[in-house]
Amino acid sequence: MHDTTWAPGVASQLHIVARELAAVSDRLVDVAALARALSAATDWQSSAATVFHARAEEWAGDVSGLVCLAETARLSALRARDAVLFSSDRGL
Repeated sequence: MHDTTWAPGVASQLHIVARELAAVSDRLVDVAALARALSAATDWQSSAATVFHARAEEWAGDVSGLVCLAETARLSALRARDAVLFSSDRGL
């Protein structure tokens, strides 16, 4: 039989990581939406506005890609938490 007294603490830490990553994902979604809104609100009459629009759209796309990364990390943390709790329950 192995010592599994560490498992609840590790599981709790992984839960916190997952919760914080969810908050990061939410903020990234908000930032991407704001960048797109600023881009849409830009007056397209000048060349500088056209450049701003293109860069804002590109940046919003990059930020949206980070949401996928954060969500993948969040789900991995939750799977790790569940694995720790499962192995602890089974005495592994």
